[in-house]
Amino acid sequence: MKTNAKMKQHIDSVKTDSKDNFSIDLTRVENIIFPKFFEWDGCVLLSQVRNGELPNNFLPNQFVPDRTALEADYNHIHLNDIFDEGVHPDAILNIGIKTLEVWAAVLYKQFNGRRKFLLILSYDSEEVVLRFYTVRQNEVPWLDTSKLESYLDGLMLIEI
Repeated sequence: MKTNAKMKQHIDSVKTDSKDNFSIDLTRVENIIFPKFFEWDGCVLLSQVRNGELPNNFLPNQFVPDRTALEADYNHIHLNDIFDEGVHPDAILNIGIKTLEVWAAVLYKQFNGRRKFLLILSYDSEEVVLRFYTVRQNEVPWLDTSKLESYLDGLMLIEI
C-alpha cells in the first residue's frame, strides 16, 4: 500500500478523532462493500446498477481512448453519495479504506494473479472516491504512481 503525504495526514487525523457514531444501511452499499466483478470485452468492471448501459463492445473515443480509461471511469464510486449528509467525511474515509482492502482481496482471489490492478482511494477532506483499473503494458496508466506527491488530493494506492 502506498500513500502520499496528504493521505498520511488524513489517516493520522482519523485515528485521533473517532467520528464513527453512525449507522449504515447495508442494502444501500452492499454492491460496494461486497463487490462483484465481471469481465467485459477485455475489461474488468465492478458490477453496479448501470451495467445495462454498456455497449456490446469497447469503442475508443476522445474521452475514453483505451480500456484503462474506461475501467478507471466506470469503476469509480463517490462514497459520499451513498451516505446521509450527517455522516462525517472522515468516517467515510475509514469505510473507504476498508472497502478498498476488500476490493483488493476479491480481485486477487477472482483473477488469481492473471491480471495486475491498481486500486485508488482519493480524499480531499470532503469527498472519498474509490476506483480501480487493470495495469496494461500497452496503455498509458490512468495515474502516474511516480508523482503521488504532486496530486492535490490525498491518495492511497494498492497494487495487486
